[in-house]
Amino acid sequence: MKVLIQYIQTGVYKDHPWEASSVRLKGQLHAVTPSYAAQLIEQSKAQLHTDQTDSIVIID
Repeated sequence: MKVLIQYIQTGVYKDHPWEASSVRLKGQLHAVTPSYAAQLIEQSKAQLHTDQTDSIVIID
């Protein structure tokens, strides 16, 4: 399961230690694990993306 986030800070990110790092741009949407989403949100690098009814977007 992954959740959709929107980056609020351009930078180099990777969801898992074994993955290659990727450049993500401010405003870009990306599906990440819930734990990584929580880290990025806590660090003010991303925000949780919600749909029109303010529900969390979950990707299987």
